[in-house]
Amino acid sequence: MKRNLIAQIMLGLSLNAIAIATGVESAVANDRFACDTNQMSTTVMTERGSIPLIRWTDRSFPPPFTPEQRCQIVSNRFKQFHNNGTLKYIKAETINNLPALCVAAYKGGSCLPDGLLVTFKPGTDANRALVQILDRRVWAASGPIHLSSADKPESVVSQVNGETYVNMELFLNWSE
Repeated sequence: MKRNLIAQIMLGLSLNAIAIATGVESAVANDRFACDTNQMSTTVMTERGSIPLIRWTDRSFPPPFTPEQRCQIVSNRFKQFHNNGTLKYIKAETINNLPALCVAAYKGGSCLPDGLLVTFKPGTDANRALVQILDRRVWAASGPIHLSSADKPESVVSQVNGETYVNMELFLNWSE
């Protein structure tokens, strides 16, 4: 009888531990992207810690688009696309006559409807901005970023018909 009670208690504790671990894992997955107001940057959480993707320093955007506001908006977009499973590829595009980065469902695909991540000022080279997100000293310790063209095996950065695509699933796995 005592053994039965002890076994039930142990089972209950084990199930609680699993539930807590699953909840923590889900919370981390849901909060993978954030606006770090101390660094004023959109960050991604990896096993190495929080890594900045975009630093928000330009104060020349018209109100209400302060660096703080843009950081929150873009970080929330990254989080939303990641959480709903549509953060597959990022590409440069012109949206509403402005250079921008957006989400694409596949390499070679166009931007998803409502797939806008961030817009830039007129004259900004969005392809260059996309590559600069990856070209950071913090990534150097992780090893090289693999580049490819459409006819080669999948890699983090690919070119299709002159357009640059970043495979975010590989990028997030590679950055860990």
